Amino acid sequence: MKIKVILIFFLFFLTVIEAKAQTLSFIRDTEIEGVLKSYVQKLFKAADLPVQKANVAIVNDQDLNAFVVGGHTIFIHTGLITQSKSVDDLIFVLAHETGHIKGGHVVRGTEAYERAQTTALISTILGGLVAVVGRPDAGIAVMMGGNTSAEALYTTFRQTDESSADRIAVDIMHKTNYSMDGFLNTMKLIKMQDRLTPQNEWSYLRTHPISQERMGALDRFTQNPLPLTKDIRFELIKAKLIGFLYPPQRVFDIYRAQNTLPALYARSIAHYRNRELQKSLSLLDSLIKLKPNFPYFYELKAQFLLETNQIDKAIYYYQEALKHIQQAPLIRLSLAQALLQKEDKASALQAQKELETILLTDQNIPFVWQLLATAYDRTNKIALRDYSMAELYRLQRDYKNAAKSAQKALKGLKKGTVTYHKAEDILALTNKN
Repeated sequence: MKIKVILIFFLFFLTVIEAKAQTLSFIRDTEIEGVLKSYVQKLFKAADLPVQKANVAIVNDQDLNAFVVGGHTIFIHTGLITQSKSVDDLIFVLAHETGHIKGGHVVRGTEAYERAQTTALISTILGGLVAVVGRPDAGIAVMMGGNTSAEALYTTFRQTDESSADRIAVDIMHKTNYSMDGFLNTMKLIKMQDRLTPQNEWSYLRTHPISQERMGALDRFTQNPLPLTKDIRFELIKAKLIGFLYPPQRVFDIYRAQNTLPALYARSIAHYRNRELQKSLSLLDSLIKLKPNFPYFYELKAQFLLETNQIDKAIYYYQEALKHIQQAPLIRLSLAQALLQKEDKASALQAQKELETILLTDQNIPFVWQLLATAYDRTNKIALRDYSMAELYRLQRDYKNAAKSAQKALKGLKKGTVTYHKAEDILALTNKN
């Protein structure tokens, strides 16, 4: 019996998100993650933190906020990006969170954090990848946490810790040549939000209490600041998020009569969400012509084509995207998804190659193993299919089914091979659980 690809790992932007206060949702997108991670790596270097450990997770929440829960991952709200007027605004907040990491400040609710760390959600966010997959109302993949409260994950710091993080942030801003106007812009936005929203309901003020002493201590650093930084990468990811997260008409209002790359990017997404596919594709073609080496315009066009069942065209544009960026597991995973929708052996073999390439750098992505099981099934590699399912169940912590699949795989795998030993390891692990 054929194994069907079941899209169980994903929720999408236009999905109604129930019980928001009880759930965290995380956005996965190669472009956005790449840009944000490059910023954090730069900040970590300035703070003498291990650059290779820098990581980001994008929280699908329109509050202006960022937080840390331990380790070296900064959780960044989409609202921080979409509401920042310049990259310097964003950088100051990220530098502040880097300051908390540098200072080793105490995480609130250690017990809650440890409990969250055991969930598949946090494991995936910190170390894995999920795919952007085909569905007409989707753009960037969103992954939802179970019953993990956002508030339970936020850090609560003593006032002295906040001041310490501020001082470290200022030092980082100076070392990296970002403008302290970013701090001033952020404070203005905070004051405006404070007037509009009661303090006990607004997450930034709950997690980052601001005192007059803190403000006064920073005043001397805001004299004669550097000019604001122009960064097209920031403007593009901001436009992308606005395109997917804001109502289409609001997107058109924000970017009306603008012909910049970010404006065209945002409008192409808004047109697509308005079911105006040809207008969307036309704008993407214009973007590709303007910037032919930029992989994410090809990726977005491939995404829209895949979601409207134009499989062959989608495959072509995913392949074009990968010509311009090699380390992009999410894009490669989407290409494999498109190939498997063709349901023929040749496409399954090609998908298998793409998925095995991903495994060279990351073996902890559940959806890779599920797609790989499908590819192996279609090419009659039954033992490898069963082994892939064992890996999938292992990552899902379904140890009973992991054991069953591993036992089946061992009957067909060649003894002494790496895969055979890995199947044995899974079986041993499941026996312990």
